[in-house]
Amino acid sequence: MAAQGLTLVPIGVGTAYARSGEVQSGYLVRAAGAAVAVDLGAGTLNRLQDHLAPEELDALLITHMHPDHCADLLALRVYMAWGPGRGGRIRVIGPPGLREALMTFSGSEGWEALEFEAWAQEGGELELAEGLALRHAQVPHLDPTHAVRLEHGGRSFCFGADCADNEALPALAEGVDLLLCECSFGAEPVPEGVPHLNGAAAGGIAGRAGAGRLLLTHCYPEFDRDAALTAAGEAFGGPADWARQGEAVVA
Repeated sequence: MAAQGLTLVPIGVGTAYARSGEVQSGYLVRAAGAAVAVDLGAGTLNRLQDHLAPEELDALLITHMHPDHCADLLALRVYMAWGPGRGGRIRVIGPPGLREALMTFSGSEGWEALEFEAWAQEGGELELAEGLALRHAQVPHLDPTHAVRLEHGGRSFCFGADCADNEALPALAEGVDLLLCECSFGAEPVPEGVPHLNGAAAGGIAGRAGAGRLLLTHCYPEFDRDAALTAAGEAFGGPADWARQGEAVVA
């Protein structure tokens, strides 16, 4: 990887239930020696260790509190408190009340190695490592859900989390090099009132953002992924593809 690059590795691209071989939501972003994980759904901690030791992360970002985006924090607690990560610390930025919600499953012991911070409701900017900037904004899904944008060396990556069609995400992703969007319903209509996207909606967001490239992720197994990609590409008018587990993409 070039020193000024941003690289995305999809660790897990699955949904709350997924295709055989897929694990739930999790992404690793690397930039000039820094490493940031975005979401940690079920199965992702094991896959993450194919790329680095979890205690080497500069930060872990949790977009929202649905289990398919944060369930492996329970496993990470054990790894960091009593396993190979013992003695390390990981900065965890996520929704208010995340730590307390996890404690209802595990109890209060063993969380000291995970240093929780809450998203600012109004969004904002943070520095995660030298030269690696984070911007975030709320998007409509489980309240609160935050989309995230990472920037380093003039390159940028944005993940829309789970969300309904909205204008906050295109604003956050304006001019981004690589936009990662959920596509829960494939090419099918999104049921009324359900805060998720299909291919056409993801493509529309990418087009309004002026993104360089679009990657789709988080599609339920029963939907036609070829049709979803076609719909996304037509709505976007730019290059679109699927995020594939373990296949790195340079922003």
